[in-house]
Amino acid sequence: MKREVKIGLFAVAMLVCLYFGINYLKGKDFFSSDRTFYAMFDHTLGLQTSAPVVLRGVKVGSVTAIEIDPEASESVKVTMGIKRGISVPVDSRFKLFSDGLMGGKSIELVRGTAEGFFESGAVVPSENERGLLESTSSGIGDMVAQARELMVSLEATSNTLNGVLERSADSFAGIMTNVESVTGQISDARVGQMLGDIRAFTTMLRDNSERMESIVGNLDAVSSQMAEADLRGTIEGLGITVERLNSVLLAVESGEGTAGRLVRDPALYDSLTVATGRLSALLEDLKANPKRYVRFSVF
Repeated sequence: MKREVKIGLFAVAMLVCLYFGINYLKGKDFFSSDRTFYAMFDHTLGLQTSAPVVLRGVKVGSVTAIEIDPEASESVKVTMGIKRGISVPVDSRFKLFSDGLMGGKSIELVRGTAEGFFESGAVVPSENERGLLESTSSGIGDMVAQARELMVSLEATSNTLNGVLERSADSFAGIMTNVESVTGQISDARVGQMLGDIRAFTTMLRDNSERMESIVGNLDAVSSQMAEADLRGTIEGLGITVERLNSVLLAVESGEGTAGRLVRDPALYDSLTVATGRLSALLEDLKANPKRYVRFSVF
């Protein structure tokens, strides 16, 4: 074999090895018997071929092709190779999600619980999951819109305040003039009078400090005497007296004793009224005819 032929065969072998090596690094395994499934997505932003297909965090396949579906131009057709030992129930779905902060995409196999299974070459339902950056960007967009609306409201409020201030400039000037005059009067007259009154009051307290001390001492003595007095015994005695008075009043109310009979017996009241009338008549007759009842004899 000539040297040129050897070099050519070596170059071909190296190219074949390079091809298989590159595809192996991309995730393609030429010696495996993976089953092929398809999924239709609205968009696959960030998804690359050889991206992993995971089931509960474990890689069970990879993306082999990404292309626009010629029959539905608004959808992206993704071809995936799934290991033959992984079954795909008919109620399963493929979910496109972000597997990192930088926006990289992967596909998750969300397995169902149906008894039937998809065959190789079937189109499996799919869904898109919003990533962190997409959610953040949409949230920032909402915040920017709200900030813009707030700025418009603040501008309208400031214009309104400026109009009010312009229309009320004369009124504010008059108010400030009145305030200045009032503060001047207070500072010139009333403040001096108040200070004089305070000074006189403090002088009076200083001059009568001895009397204040005696008053405080008297109050202290009175409070001490009240504390030492037998207030409890006095209160108990008052309670006993009140109980006795209540018993007497109950007896009178029930008609017991002379007072009770006087209060409860109307015949006794009538007899007293008649006796009082007769006594009054006797006194009037005694006053009119004293000789009939009293006789004086000197000898």
